[in-house]
Amino acid sequence: MVLFSVRDLSVEAYTAAGTVMPVRRFDLTLNEGDIVGVIGESGSGKTTAVRSMIGLLERNVHIVDGDIRFRGDTIRSNEANRFDTVRGRSIGMVFQSPQRSLNPVRTIASQIGEVLTVLRPDMTRDERQDRMRHVMSSVGFSDVERVLRSYPHALSGGMCQRAAIAAAIAPEPSILIADEATSALDVTTQAEVVTLLKHVTLESDRALVFVTHDILLAAELCSRIVVMYAGEIVEEGLTEQVVNRPRHPYSQALLSAVPLWEPKTSLKGIAGRPPRVLKGFTGCGFADRCAHVREDCRTTIDLQEVAGNHKVRCVLVGDSEDAREAGIGV
Repeated sequence: MVLFSVRDLSVEAYTAAGTVMPVRRFDLTLNEGDIVGVIGESGSGKTTAVRSMIGLLERNVHIVDGDIRFRGDTIRSNEANRFDTVRGRSIGMVFQSPQRSLNPVRTIASQIGEVLTVLRPDMTRDERQDRMRHVMSSVGFSDVERVLRSYPHALSGGMCQRAAIAAAIAPEPSILIADEATSALDVTTQAEVVTLLKHVTLESDRALVFVTHDILLAAELCSRIVVMYAGEIVEEGLTEQVVNRPRHPYSQALLSAVPLWEPKTSLKGIAGRPPRVLKGFTGCGFADRCAHVREDCRTTIDLQEVAGNHKVRCVLVGDSEDAREAGIGV
């Protein structure tokens, strides 16, 4: 069943240097139980894209086009804006830094209790208390009462992130968005949080959107991967398709830049810098950094299917000699 869909989402940011397009033509469909990774380097537009899904944007950032639906009902279109009906209640969010998302002068219990009071007013006080204990236990806390009485500064980074996840799932949302939820943690704690996110997703058959710059971490958790660059989706497909046989030059470069535990191998960086995508920008955002760039890369390019559920935004897609030489779309 389709839980959530985004179609042709475009976002503008008004800056002193002009109007920037941090997200262009973004599409995403979530079904029950889906775990989708949205990956890309800093500035690729992934965070703006997922925050747009719940209308959580800065004052100078606005959605200018796109249709967003939850369970078939329109949440956002050119005529409607109803994010308040789903934010928190139906779509929960876990942010990058738990120390920032948790209030340092309030206990964990008071913060989760406030979430339930606002988003689940149908609950009695006893039901809220029971729900708090249940979610804290479900995210791995054994000493639930002590942690609930604690302030964030008394907990480790991993414990704070687990508490933040508990607050996000307390109202029983159908979708959970984790926006770089592991990047502020050490490697061991990252693995624990990834396992936890998978557990809380599958146990309630909810959908998870996992935003990260770490493609290997996404590969461990996600069944589908969406690769973003310069505000656009450049490749999407099943995890094994994108990771084992990437078709877009940026996806290939991203995987080549991953450090390997092998002797005598050097780290392969991506030459050049991401473009500043001003309003009116056309063509492939990766063109200036791509070894296979052609003149028609400067034109508008659509996502094209290269295999079942595997799509690529590249002019080389097809059976041409150039595509075969680059390993793209063949």
